[in-house]
Amino acid sequence: MFIMEMSALHEKEFLKRIYSYDEQIASTMRQHGYKRVDSSERTVLFTFGEITFSRNRWRNEKETRYPVDEWLGLKPYMRYSPELLLHLAKLASKLSYREVCRTVKETYRLDITKDAVLKAVKRVGSLFSDRDRYRLLVEEDPPKIQADKIYLEGDGVMVKTTSGGDERHYTDLAHFLIHTGTKKVGKGRYTLLNKHEIINTDYEKARDELLDYLYNHFEISDKTILISNSDNGTGYTKRTFHNIKKALGIKRHEHFWDAYHVNEQIKQFFKSYPKVLEEMVFKAIQTHQRSLLVTVFDTIESVIDTDEAYEVYVAFRQKLFRHFKETKPPKLRGLSSHGIGVMESQHRKMTYRMKHRGMYWSLRGACTMARLILLERLDQLEELFFGDWRKQYQYYQGNRLSAGHLINHYPHKAVIIKR
Repeated sequence: MFIMEMSALHEKEFLKRIYSYDEQIASTMRQHGYKRVDSSERTVLFTFGEITFSRNRWRNEKETRYPVDEWLGLKPYMRYSPELLLHLAKLASKLSYREVCRTVKETYRLDITKDAVLKAVKRVGSLFSDRDRYRLLVEEDPPKIQADKIYLEGDGVMVKTTSGGDERHYTDLAHFLIHTGTKKVGKGRYTLLNKHEIINTDYEKARDELLDYLYNHFEISDKTILISNSDNGTGYTKRTFHNIKKALGIKRHEHFWDAYHVNEQIKQFFKSYPKVLEEMVFKAIQTHQRSLLVTVFDTIESVIDTDEAYEVYVAFRQKLFRHFKETKPPKLRGLSSHGIGVMESQHRKMTYRMKHRGMYWSLRGACTMARLILLERLDQLEELFFGDWRKQYQYYQGNRLSAGHLINHYPHKAVIIKR
């Protein structure tokens, strides 16, 4: 009963403020040539309940306006408030759409459908597009980070997707991670400094965004070291990161074959061989002794008795020796191991939501959800919905980027086009 009484008080106070604002804005509307036409009702779901309110409609020779709707950030035919859509998007980054509906009913006492949650996620996708265009048009260059070491990791996340009706297949999400090292925040706990993640269903777009971010956010000097780490899969080999090093003009590059993947492959291969040989391989890698590694594999070759086992042996030996330089431990390169090989832990926030529940995504939906998860974990989703960039972007929404003239309906605002 207490909760119901408080809800009634909230609704009463909210309606009182709407009426007060309508009265307050009336003189301003008349000064700008508007005339009050009538008053009409509208029902909207807010975080504090479903509210039906009345507001004035104003009209001049060119347009019709509802000042209260503009004040509340409500567009025509919008049934959910922007704040509620923000909350739905946050929940959707962790829960299935139907589970979001149940959670909202229990916490906000609102009955919504999964289509409302889908609308919130699509709203996020639209905001991502607007913000990307805003950055291209008007955002000023940020202050550059000065760091002696830039850590860069890349890997793919395989998710189930659909396209063209019932056609189902797998899509690899290109995922890159950038940071400048680690900082100890507790007993045995570290946090990544200047962390930034990039993810996209299009590998080429993700790589271009990565290069653009590094160029615009980091101060490159003769002392800068690029430290890369990957599983050497397609698109994430040493050559990929070496090309980035060349493009940025970095002189020193240290690439690591991800230790987790190396260890797993060694354990898998040596299952059918004596344990002592596996231990010798790990010792060869830890001390970076190529001669010891040769001895181990020569020993294995002498005991192979089937053609199938020999083919597996040759393939694994060639791969390990081809990338042996990349297995050299950080300590032997004069580097710290902290901050290297953290990509798998960064994958989890996406795989838990998008991969391990048997869900299928559209290509656009998968890209939007992945970016939504990254932004929500950084507590930057509210900035996407209500940041100052949206007010500034309104000046440029009518602009078109083409080979012709740039149409700017607000000439008192500068238009900056970044190459």
